[in-house]
Amino acid sequence: MKSLICCVYGKSGDDPFLSLLPVGIGSLVATLRSAGFTAKAANFISLSPPVILKQLAAERPDLLGISVMTHNRRDSIRLAELAKELNPGCFVVLGGPHASHRYRELLASSTAVDAVVIGEGEETLRELVELLSSSPLFPLSTIRGLAFREGTEISVTPPRPPLPNLDLLPAAYTGFQGGINIDLRRQLEFLITSRGCPAACSFCNSPQFWGRNLRFRSPQSMVDEIRALADRYGLIYFAIRDDTFTADRRRVMEFCRLLLEARLFILWSCQSRVSAVDDEMLLSMRRAGCDCIQYGVESGSPVILAALGKRITPEQIVRASAATRRVGIRLSLYLMTGVPGETENELAESLLLLETVRADDGQVSPLAYYPGTLLFERGVRQGEVPADLFESSTEEALYLRRDPFVAAATARLLKKIEKCAPDGRAARREATAARQRTGYCHGGNITTGELLAEGGDLKGAEAQYREIISEEPDNPWGWLLLGELLLESGKSGEALHPFRRLAELLPAHLPAWEALAELHRTTGNRAELRRCRERVRELTELNRY
Repeated sequence: MKSLICCVYGKSGDDPFLSLLPVGIGSLVATLRSAGFTAKAANFISLSPPVILKQLAAERPDLLGISVMTHNRRDSIRLAELAKELNPGCFVVLGGPHASHRYRELLASSTAVDAVVIGEGEETLRELVELLSSSPLFPLSTIRGLAFREGTEISVTPPRPPLPNLDLLPAAYTGFQGGINIDLRRQLEFLITSRGCPAACSFCNSPQFWGRNLRFRSPQSMVDEIRALADRYGLIYFAIRDDTFTADRRRVMEFCRLLLEARLFILWSCQSRVSAVDDEMLLSMRRAGCDCIQYGVESGSPVILAALGKRITPEQIVRASAATRRVGIRLSLYLMTGVPGETENELAESLLLLETVRADDGQVSPLAYYPGTLLFERGVRQGEVPADLFESSTEEALYLRRDPFVAAATARLLKKIEKCAPDGRAARREATAARQRTGYCHGGNITTGELLAEGGDLKGAEAQYREIISEEPDNPWGWLLLGELLLESGKSGEALHPFRRLAELLPAHLPAWEALAELHRTTGNRAELRRCRERVRELTELNRY
């Protein structure tokens, strides 16, 4: 039986996040493959219907799984109908956050949808494919965590217990290999290492989808995956997209220790709550290559924070931000506006907070309804929105407010973030102070070198990168940044050695081979040029499907 697991959304091709597949799709495909089934991941995001139709005709899957989120709910139904028109025998199953919370409505909306996986999907999908492969009667009622149509009725099986040990899942990145329209170098930078969230934010449905009890991958499995991705794809920067990466302090400390012990010289970012970090943890994270932390702070107003169920205070935000900056980790903030009852007074508190913490960057989003959230349930209960909001509305995002204040507040918050971000001189001063606290670490040298280069001090930047090479000759970042700096300085002859060394350390690092090919082209070394171009072709084929 052939399965195709995909995501579709016609307007997100230019968005760096929405243009990528959810990491969970890789895990689903990897699970099916490990069970002996033929399965592929497909990125239909930004593809036109004729192109998608051509892909479906070429693959002709027996089962089509579609990951549904609120913004792509309508595109997902259209994709299901397209698949059924092409092959009426194709079994279409939906999954993901939106589908899990609106399974009745989705099944009722279109006969093209055969079933919906509710919640965590690996074992449910595996059992479904096994059943469809072996039984012509399709007794779907035997599968836990599934909703499906029986005549005019919608049946729901008992919930499936969460997987107790995430280490037993096959590596998600293997599920993206051999996929359709997937840029592996971008896709595989994103990792998820835990499931569940203990928070009670009223606008988020993650706790209801994954559960409130946190489950973690072991630090060793995380390090093993990073090593495999560095070896196979030359990746040395990763974004860990757990809801709260730092929720288990002991795990974070062990992860950092193992990274350093394994001499995996990566840079990485993560997301956290301001109440889930401390000075010692942040110091260990920085020394292990943590480059940036994104905190979900939402507001500087205690009233708004309470209304959103954040269970944090502005004082905690200030303390965590200051601690993050002290060790040289870049500070990024997520904020919200458009909260009911939010006025100029609350906005002023958020603006003051931004002046105090001086984030390096941030994002601002209007508050929106999502299924499975306390916010939506309360809105329905109080008669503020209809129960069928997600079905009756054609809007991709269902914002709570659309008055002029929201747009103005968004613009003012973004402008304040930009204005208060440390300028070159202040950033260099902070980087120097952070170095005194952390001692040598490659992340600190990288930050300092980049700041010096931005300020025109190329010699100072070069000294930072050469120190990395001196302290850690097997650290690819030193060779990469030195090579790029020498090229920028017009010293192409001197840049040849750093890129050669980088290619030796990371044979799958595509930019290194591209740089070598260009250098050999300019010097007229035809034999080396042919060799490097052949390697570029090999890696390009490896990294894109």
